[in-house]
Amino acid sequence: MPFYNDLRPAKDFEKRDFFRVFPDMSADEKQRCIEGILRIKNTVKSEIPPRKTETNLLLASWNLKEFGHTTQRLPEAYFYIAEMLNAFDLIAIQEIKSSLKDIDIILRLLGSKWRYLVTDITDGTDGNREQSAYLYNTSRVELSGLAGEISLWDDLTEDSPLGIKQLKRSPFTTGFKSGWKKFTLINLHLHPSDDDEDVAYRAEEIRLLLKAIE
Repeated sequence: MPFYNDLRPAKDFEKRDFFRVFPDMSADEKQRCIEGILRIKNTVKSEIPPRKTETNLLLASWNLKEFGHTTQRLPEAYFYIAEMLNAFDLIAIQEIKSSLKDIDIILRLLGSKWRYLVTDITDGTDGNREQSAYLYNTSRVELSGLAGEISLWDDLTEDSPLGIKQLKRSPFTTGFKSGWKKFTLINLHLHPSDDDEDVAYRAEEIRLLLKAIE
């Protein structure tokens, strides 16, 4: 369960100095945030299966636009993000930029059972200086020891009709373990898609990646 000490009534802090991530939130902001969290909880309850020990593992993927870079997010947005993430056990996140500030805030809200693993920054214009990450609930899943980036090689890409030599953002493959089951995920942020030419480029990236791991 996430730790939302910031949203406690003022009288609670007269008894104990609870740790706060956003100590300057106003009463109106807190009220609006609580109402938003309750709406998310109701949606999660109706749309996402409940956790069942040794029966399921809840996975998600989320492209959090310019995470760690943009300064436009209100404090309440972090609570909403944390509440959504908490509905799952393991989440692949894309488009982490500039710093890990935002992901550290989310981990503080989620609590001590949560960890993250983050990739190196992909340099260059094509890479957009992005990182990807996995967030995982250690009471449900743990790392198995496998982690690495997938690179393409000349023999594999020589027949690419678009002349692709490497994916613009390096795919990150990681092994996990949940109970008796071991499995591997690939965290991938494809080339942006705005028109037919972009769609074709994305399709070729996928083809080459599948060819590399087959």
